[in-house]
Amino acid sequence: MSTLRNLFSRPIVHLSILTGMTTLVFVRSQIVPQDDHFNYQQFIESLANGIVDFSIPGFHGGSFLALPLHLLWPTDLTNIYLQILCGILLVPAAYGAAKTLLKNKVQALLFAYSIACMPFLSFMSLRGFTFASFTLCIFLSLWLIGKESKLAWIPLGISMTIKPFSVALLPLLFCHPGATQRTTKKALTQVTLALAIPVLYVIAEYLQIGRIIVGSHIEMDQSNVFVWSRLPLNAAHGIQMLFSVHNFYFPDPAKTGFGNLTHGSPVLMVLGTLSLLYFKDFWKNHRLGLGLLLSTIIAFLLASALDHMDHFYLETVTILLTLGSIPLLSRYTLLIPLALATLHFQFFYLYLQYRNVFFLDYSLFWIVGVVDIMALLNAVLLWKKT
Repeated sequence: MSTLRNLFSRPIVHLSILTGMTTLVFVRSQIVPQDDHFNYQQFIESLANGIVDFSIPGFHGGSFLALPLHLLWPTDLTNIYLQILCGILLVPAAYGAAKTLLKNKVQALLFAYSIACMPFLSFMSLRGFTFASFTLCIFLSLWLIGKESKLAWIPLGISMTIKPFSVALLPLLFCHPGATQRTTKKALTQVTLALAIPVLYVIAEYLQIGRIIVGSHIEMDQSNVFVWSRLPLNAAHGIQMLFSVHNFYFPDPAKTGFGNLTHGSPVLMVLGTLSLLYFKDFWKNHRLGLGLLLSTIIAFLLASALDHMDHFYLETVTILLTLGSIPLLSRYTLLIPLALATLHFQFFYLYLQYRNVFFLDYSLFWIVGVVDIMALLNAVLLWKKT
């Protein structure tokens, strides 16, 4: 028993098992390029030929990251391979981000478990979506912010050129664990540098093609991306999406599919909301709690201001609320089984949506099974002692 306790007291063991299991599931899955992938891949190949073609739809920050991989190993799946690599690294990156911000390895492991149980963040890589690289850049940004690194602006700025929702993280540059009034000047410098990356990207695109293409939506540009009159309805829909296991596709409910259902745990969303609203009660570092609250609000309002609400647009909110829930979850440990139970829904819905496309057997569920077993072992071996 003591040997097992010593073994599982090491975070590297947990992270290795979860990362290894994620890798194994990816190996057993089937790559099927779809829609957005072809735009990103085309941009990568144009870059390899020395051409920067902004007329190709998409936010291409991830395409620039994929260029070295394509030059080393040319293939028509470079974009997907990059996303898969990022998806595999999400769990250890999540641990690193939570560890630097929360200063507690047990809480950091709880966050890593939660991210491992959010398969829509990683396994959409199999179709060419870029949420894995976006999420990895978010975790790297949080990790460097927590370390008070002068380089935090680099992954943060890059993430904004993959998906713009990470602009919501800017308040954390002023509210990281070591922040004081004296660090405001340094924070302003980092904000300026981080924003410079997407600003230069947008300027270059506008000068080349005379418009800003919003993501892979060729019909959308800077003139119609925000529909402020729909903000109240989108916000109400967003609340329903975050705090319910079930959902519907707002633009056309008849097209609601399993992939439109929950991407997070309603239990964690509730705990995260309570934790951040009452940050003075649940966060030892009030400044950090306030920063996470401001970032969550900005991310939610940004998604609500778009022409329609989509659960993928709320991934930043989901990640921030999940991180915010951890101090509360570690205090009220009997809620952990309930949180795990609601996290299982995502695997069920992802499998039902793509079982005949990506997942030809039940191996996807190995991940959540491993998390359940490790959580049980932790409860038996470590939690009482901790």
